[in-house]
Amino acid sequence: MSVWDAVIVGGGPAGSTVAWQLARKGLRPLVLDAAKFPRVKLCAGWVTKKVMKDLELTIETYPRTIQPFEAVYVGYDDTLHETRWREPASFGIVRQEFDDFLLRRAERAGAEVREGVRVREVKIGADSVLLDIGEAESVEGAVVVGAGGHTCPVARSLSGVPDEEVVVLTQESETRVGADVLRSLAPHYGLPELFAEPDFKGYGWYFTKGDFLNIGVGCVGKSPSVHERREALLARLRKSERLPEGLKLTPFKGHAYTIRRGAPRRAAGERYLLVGDACGLAQDFSGEGIGPAVRSACMAAEAILAFRERGVGFDEYARRVSETFGSGEKGIAGRLAERLPDRLVQSVAKMMCGNAWLRRRLVLEGAFGIG
Repeated sequence: MSVWDAVIVGGGPAGSTVAWQLARKGLRPLVLDAAKFPRVKLCAGWVTKKVMKDLELTIETYPRTIQPFEAVYVGYDDTLHETRWREPASFGIVRQEFDDFLLRRAERAGAEVREGVRVREVKIGADSVLLDIGEAESVEGAVVVGAGGHTCPVARSLSGVPDEEVVVLTQESETRVGADVLRSLAPHYGLPELFAEPDFKGYGWYFTKGDFLNIGVGCVGKSPSVHERREALLARLRKSERLPEGLKLTPFKGHAYTIRRGAPRRAAGERYLLVGDACGLAQDFSGEGIGPAVRSACMAAEAILAFRERGVGFDEYARRVSETFGSGEKGIAGRLAERLPDRLVQSVAKMMCGNAWLRRRLVLEGAFGIG
């Protein structure tokens, strides 16, 4: 049995980026994913300028659906506030297309990709990592990268999942409707509309991009449930005529991920690294995960190259993750917010969304990375 330079569990943006970076440096990475691509992936579906730079992509070189947008609408209490930039601030994409493109690019660079393979167990040996993929079959790698999202088997087997994690639950639907129909429905076609939940413990979105309509909601906490929040959002969209009664949506699907609040997952250990959602790197408040996934993937590839070339361990990678994405520990603001009455916290949140400068700097450019 041959030993791969790196076995990457998960073929989404994080995993495919690690594989692409390693393959074009001459290493032999293997990507394993339980799904078969192209596959549906829940996500509002936009990427920032920093993501495009990390992926070395431009609007001209990316051949699938891509919608530049220069404005975002943020709403609460039936009021929408516009924030506009002088140039495209981010880009709408369709995750099913985007993820498939990135995985195929890694494959063309020299990575081997095996789809429909579920990793059951991961064990660290003396000189390698052994992965059980069922039916008495296993693969072996010098290192393993956990890129399998919230329930990543590498994180489960090697890092452990803290009990104190803050989990975001989402419900989302993405439907091919047709650009002409969407232009007649959406008052701001091609621009994201974000609707804060009344308790500010989540938000919903309505995003038209090309032929596609993406509707979803994400929240922390169980009351109201994410299903109740979804129905309230749909009622709101129907009332505003953004969503006609007769328009059939692709069935909503659920997803969970961890934000970096509370006890974080260990980013690395002996012969393993975690990237993206497997490491719980989604940004607090916004839940934006593609940016942290891609950035951590680039950092992980650098760490693996240093490990292969100079025997450098992964402590430095873990330090960089904490430095780049935060330690997960509550700061003064977080501890103070826990002690304040909900009504006061909501008033502050409304002020941040309603004030043009705060909305741009703290909410959209800060939490979402747009701009």
